[in-house]
Amino acid sequence: MTSTVDLAVVGATGLVGEAFLELLADRNLPVGELFVLASDNSLGKTLQVGKRNFKVGKAEDFDFSRVQLAVFAAGARVSQELVPRAAEAGALALDLSPAFRYEPDVPLVAAGVNEEQLGAARERNIVAAPDAATVQLLLALKPLLELGDLLRVSVTQLQGASAAGRNGVERLARQSARLLNGLDAEEGGDPQHAFNLLPVAGSMQDNGYTSEELKLMLETRRVLAQPQLAVDVSCVQVPVFHGIAQTVVVQGTLPLALAQAEACWDQAPGLQMDEGGEADSASPVAQIRADLGVRLARVREDIDGQGALSFWTVADNIKTGAAYNAVLLVEALLKDYL
Repeated sequence: MTSTVDLAVVGATGLVGEAFLELLADRNLPVGELFVLASDNSLGKTLQVGKRNFKVGKAEDFDFSRVQLAVFAAGARVSQELVPRAAEAGALALDLSPAFRYEPDVPLVAAGVNEEQLGAARERNIVAAPDAATVQLLLALKPLLELGDLLRVSVTQLQGASAAGRNGVERLARQSARLLNGLDAEEGGDPQHAFNLLPVAGSMQDNGYTSEELKLMLETRRVLAQPQLAVDVSCVQVPVFHGIAQTVVVQGTLPLALAQAEACWDQAPGLQMDEGGEADSASPVAQIRADLGVRLARVREDIDGQGALSFWTVADNIKTGAAYNAVLLVEALLKDYL
């Protein structure tokens, strides 16, 4: 492990950037110099990381040769511009956006699932992290591979407003306030997100799936190195501020027995199994804001005896799926690759 690492965080004032910095301080990683970077809108702001205060610098003007590691949490457009610049300057870039997830020479890595792929990071000096929803799904699927290969995975995903970042959270808050005050929820042509369910999350594609659905399909196959795995996803936007819930039906090449699956999950890092069966035992509102893991509940064998399993998971997409996964990847990089 390196003694200390100089680190830049791009997108430090966004939801994921702020959560990453909070976890970074909590886990006391060996960070030397820390640079918090964002766009012009946040220039000059002060962020508290642990007991220290940092002035926000302009990401576009930063010299990435000053750091060994750069974490990008600012979205695909920023990553497309700045990640290659950081990599060329000698910094290892960990990108949390979709910009490089499908590049064949860029490893796509979820902590606790395929960390061995980090060894390929130096080919382009870039590591991509999966979407938060993909991380959530993978943490539940990976332990089941001990029972044999997977054949089919079907997911119904309920995603809260924070899946669209700070803008999504603020939009839900505005619309809720308007509706509670007897006003029309719609603003500037936006559909009604408050007190409503929307069966389209992301942009609609020619094949009838949305970008959010395809993202989960493609990333799951790539991280598990199973390009032929049948993955089907439906995404629904729900009027909660934080969290993603997934109802999953999984079928293996061999029948998946409930007791065997629970034994695998019980030993898996990052999973918390709810055994009580109460209706609110795995609530995304009441539970996950304080958790860093994925909560798993409602496990049951298929009623027709075909060897499939159904289960429910819920996690905080900002803290667990994005920020915590990124911190764990930084820890792995510090230990073995920097």
